[in-house]
Amino acid sequence: MSSTATESRSRLRLLLIALCIALALVIAGNSALAIALPDVAADLDASQSDLTWIIDAYALAFAALLLPAGIAADRFGRRTTLTVGLIVFAAANILSGFSADPETFIVWRAVAGAGAAAVFPVTLSALVDAYPSERRAFAISVWSAVSGAGAVLGTLVAGALLEVQEWPSIQIVFGALAALLIVPTLVLVAENKRPGLSLDPWAAAWSVIGLAALVWAIIGTSALGITDPAVIAAYALAAGALTAFVVHELRTREPALDVRLFRSRGLTTGSLIVALQFFASLGFFVISPQYLQIVAEFSPLGAAVALLTVTVGVGGGTALAAAMIARVGATPPGALGLGVMGVGFILLAVVLGAGDANLWIAGIGVVLFGLGFGLAITPGTVLIIDGIPAERRSVASAVNDITREVGGVVGIAILGSVLAVGYAAHVETPAGVPAEVAEVIEESAGAGLAIAEQAPVGGEALAADIRSAFEEGTADAMRVAGIVTLGASVLVAVIGPRGRRREVGDSEPQRMSAQ
Repeated sequence: MSSTATESRSRLRLLLIALCIALALVIAGNSALAIALPDVAADLDASQSDLTWIIDAYALAFAALLLPAGIAADRFGRRTTLTVGLIVFAAANILSGFSADPETFIVWRAVAGAGAAAVFPVTLSALVDAYPSERRAFAISVWSAVSGAGAVLGTLVAGALLEVQEWPSIQIVFGALAALLIVPTLVLVAENKRPGLSLDPWAAAWSVIGLAALVWAIIGTSALGITDPAVIAAYALAAGALTAFVVHELRTREPALDVRLFRSRGLTTGSLIVALQFFASLGFFVISPQYLQIVAEFSPLGAAVALLTVTVGVGGGTALAAAMIARVGATPPGALGLGVMGVGFILLAVVLGAGDANLWIAGIGVVLFGLGFGLAITPGTVLIIDGIPAERRSVASAVNDITREVGGVVGIAILGSVLAVGYAAHVETPAGVPAEVAEVIEESAGAGLAIAEQAPVGGEALAADIRSAFEEGTADAMRVAGIVTLGASVLVAVIGPRGRRREVGDSEPQRMSAQ
């Protein structure tokens, strides 16, 4: 092998490492903090509503700005967009660690989400362009594995930090890591810009308004109820803005995202796979740490370590998916992956619903979930990337990320609500407890356990009942996740493209200006 070829391979390896670290940081932006929410609440005197927005402000800004960020990356350059995104993400995370109140923290979380929106699409598009056709499937598989495991790894890092430091250390460490990636980004990432590309500002405006309103409405449905006037207005605004986006894209000469492309069964199937697998998986990653700490009585670090079993399945699933895509196309592993996820969720629901769960058997369900997730994520991404012209890689990546984020927000809202309703239905407060105390117990298992610890009589029985009720609610949420993913598996098998289609690696992208 020539020295030039060796240098090229080394450069690609460094590029893959740098972009995957950036990917892991923005994915872990929510999961890492979720495990520290009890500490955040105590330190900032945050209400349950505040905690919801601390998590969801990041997701809202992230989802709403992904498409404009993808357009900007294709127009102004991927290196520039990624660098700006890392700077914003790093600064917002570091500054959020010094927040003195929930409102300030929420604002910085939204700013961090905006930075993440600029980072995420480029991590995939830069890899797809940099890797030669024969190795591109490998790069996407690694990207997909990190995408799947990032939430667990972020939780593990956060759990370890909480063992020795306070919660702000999570924000500061993640911000510092992002800052360290700026120099490698400037050295390794090609600019690959198209100066003549239309920015399509109306498309950007309608997509931001529509997605922000939709995410807010979903969050509001869980917190306020679907009949709340503000929630109804938000859904109406989302529907109007997204309809305006579609109409505008059909009429404009240079659409940012040609919606006619969704006539492609491949693009539609890929979007369905990504949206529904993240519907189930992000709900799982929000619920499972709570279950492990409340019911199984794990420490934050113990809960994070327990969730590492997910990565065992994800690694095997992504490797198997790459082999299957090469032989039979993307639809079979996509459908199979969703089906295996569904089996894992149903097993969890059965084990948890039986009471006094056997964690070893539950672990098998978690591994199956990870295996199915790994099987499905690469086919979903390949179908989306393959369904959009090569010169619009960043927009294709943004579509992949939007379906992921919106699906995840919907999953967190719906599965979280199922858990809350199931817990409230099963918990029984002792006779004679004041109504306001009973209401607190029914609304929050964590608050209920704190009350049980302070009760002079019957505290142990109340704590046991709270844990049992939370286990029942978790089983209900897992059951819904299983039904959704099993149903999605059948739908993908029916509507997905048949046979081996053109893969991402089968043709070179059109080369753009590398200024």
